Amino acid sequence: MKILILDGYTLFQNDIDRSIFEKYGEIMFRDRTSREELKQVDHSAEVIITNKCPLSADDLTLFSNLKLILVSATGYNIVDVNACSKKGIHVCNVPNYGTFSVAQHALAMLLNYSNQIDLHEKSVKRGEWSTNKDWSYTLSPIQEWHGKTLGIIGMGNIGQAFATMAESLGMQIMYHHTKDLKLANRKFVSIHELATTSDVVSLHCPLTTKTDKMINSEFLSLMKKSAIIINTSRGGLIHSLDLKSALISGQIKAALLDVLEVEPPAVDHPLIGIHQAIITPHIAWISFEARKRILTSLENTLKLFGEGKIVNGVNSPI
Repeated sequence: MKILILDGYTLFQNDIDRSIFEKYGEIMFRDRTSREELKQVDHSAEVIITNKCPLSADDLTLFSNLKLILVSATGYNIVDVNACSKKGIHVCNVPNYGTFSVAQHALAMLLNYSNQIDLHEKSVKRGEWSTNKDWSYTLSPIQEWHGKTLGIIGMGNIGQAFATMAESLGMQIMYHHTKDLKLANRKFVSIHELATTSDVVSLHCPLTTKTDKMINSEFLSLMKKSAIIINTSRGGLIHSLDLKSALISGQIKAALLDVLEVEPPAVDHPLIGIHQAIITPHIAWISFEARKRILTSLENTLKLFGEGKIVNGVNSPI
């Protein structure tokens, strides 16, 4: 079995051994692959492992032997699943690998914003505490989250994990989801009520035709001027120009973002360089532990596929 790994660098980096797949066949490893470079790879592959390298219906025509696509993530929108089904190609993903890593990153962004640890730690290193007239000083306001309201959009595994972390800070939890999950001490509300009531809005939903740019000028206009928004899910959930306008005008206080709609973003992306936008480079998922879970899941799926079994499948090939 020939296995083509299209964009292995972010997954394996320098701390995970890629040889774990060698027992299942010949490995063709690429650190990264662009859409154009797909025309140049070995097209005899029977299995493709991809994360961000897209595979459209046209791209699939290049691979006449392809039987399985493994997406090394939970979201699989980078693959034309319908085209795969018509061609008899199975598509499998990796569910639930990064629940606590992603929730932890959302919490880290929230606490970094409220406590400004990095700002003050660097001040001490510069010697500013040693020369200060007072035993305590701040370079930015410090705020407490106890008693504040967190509104979560998408109360799946990650949303619930983040809710539990926020509850430990004393926050009140409300959420909007596809349905009322009847969760104890967590109030199911309309999207309108969530926007108008929350001190913090955190996005934990998939990117679909219904959620595309759901955070837009209309939603942002409903939020408190003191409120902040967190996105560790998908960049396309937010209309970037609308968010930029809301931040600059003071319509909302800040945006804490780990994702943007195109990654890597253009150097002139409207949110990069905005003081009120704190952005990290899509690293919520990337803990060593989460990446190990991905590899374990991929290996298990590949092993069972060799035995004629499909797990974590997201389509039904004809």
